[in-house]
Amino acid sequence: MNKLYFAFLLFLSFSIISCNGVKSLTKKGDKAFEKSQFEKAVELYFSALEKDNEYSLAKTGLKNSGQRLVNNHLDQFFKTKNFGENRKAIYHYRDASRLSERCSRMNVSLDIPTQYTSDYNILTNKYVADQYDKGMKLLQNEAFLEAEQTFKEIKLLKPNYKDVDDLERVAEFEPKYRMAISYLQNDKFRSAYAQFNKIASNYKDTKDKKQLCLEAGMITIGFVDFKNGTRNKGGEAAISAYLFNELAKLNNPFIKVIDRSLTSTIIDEQVLALSGQTSESTSANAGQLIGAKAILSGNLITYSKKSDKLSETIKKAWFERLIKKYNEETEKHFYEKEYDKVKYKEYYGMNQVSVGFQYQLTSTETGEILLNGIIKLNESDMVNFATANVNYNKLMPGNWKWQNKAHEDDFVSSNISEKRNLRNLFKNKKSLLTIDQLNDKIYKSTSSQISGEINNYNPENE
Repeated sequence: MNKLYFAFLLFLSFSIISCNGVKSLTKKGDKAFEKSQFEKAVELYFSALEKDNEYSLAKTGLKNSGQRLVNNHLDQFFKTKNFGENRKAIYHYRDASRLSERCSRMNVSLDIPTQYTSDYNILTNKYVADQYDKGMKLLQNEAFLEAEQTFKEIKLLKPNYKDVDDLERVAEFEPKYRMAISYLQNDKFRSAYAQFNKIASNYKDTKDKKQLCLEAGMITIGFVDFKNGTRNKGGEAAISAYLFNELAKLNNPFIKVIDRSLTSTIIDEQVLALSGQTSESTSANAGQLIGAKAILSGNLITYSKKSDKLSETIKKAWFERLIKKYNEETEKHFYEKEYDKVKYKEYYGMNQVSVGFQYQLTSTETGEILLNGIIKLNESDMVNFATANVNYNKLMPGNWKWQNKAHEDDFVSSNISEKRNLRNLFKNKKSLLTIDQLNDKIYKSTSSQISGEINNYNPENE
């Protein structure tokens, strides 16, 4: 029974709030109407009806203010039409018509005399015909942007007028198409592709030209086995594997990698057959045999690691306790802080690795070095934490000399910063990344950075 009563009160409260909102908005609309602020009044009545679309006072207010606003638009339509300002007249009528349609969705009807509608249609037909002729001339003069804007307006006023859809497509796409063709003729395949991408695929031969750009501009990359000039065995293979995966995931239509399981073996065999030794030029020549436009080679040139194994240090602190005591004079209990001498363990450890990796992308068609560089990265991890056999939230910083008896140098620190730093030690992470884990992380970072360089490589910027 109590739950039902509570639900009823909640519903009643919401109803009162909603009702007050509608009434308040309607009153504000009435005040705006009295000041001849019809646009403001209309919006306030709409806001009220959005809360309660059956509120009669808001509907009445919307009808009165809406009709006044429509009449104003129609007056402007009449004046501008008589002054020969046909475009302005058309849009004044459209403003009136839009407001009428908007009010009708709230079941509020506004009156637009049929004579105005008839005059609007006659005016629009003439204006659209003139604009069509203007757009055709603009198109013939290759003023594409102005022509496009003209045809867009015609579609707004008369959506199915003659062949305006086709003309708008020409005005919009033809300048882009011509620019794309110009790029294509100058072997700027990526720039041409970007322009063709802005054009509907069924405009002229855009689809075929776009595919041509893609095929001509694509860089297919073959891998050779990466070298390793360090004592850290396996690093070069890990970078190669991660790099292949990074490149394969790129959202770049101009980058394609050839299956490593095929390329590496075939290229290595061809390199040996060609020269008996591994060199960039022989690798490039061999790369052509598998359809690669470029060969990616790499060398792990430096590697170092340092490990500070987890060390343990015994530290001193104080454990805070509240002792309940009794004051005989006041006959009241009170609490007093006391501190016990305790020990806790603090741990510190750090691992770090660094690598230097050289990479090179070589053209199989010209033997030219397309891209090269050296990546130098460092990765490290550190832990500094503490453990204790007591609740660390009760620990206080300080120092003491002997655990079982007092000394004049014993002290408890009440410094807030020191207390916070001590307790944070117990919250710090306790696991230290191993050297192997850091190796994996740095190899991934190296491959990701090289992948980014290759992804950003654009031969057209050379």
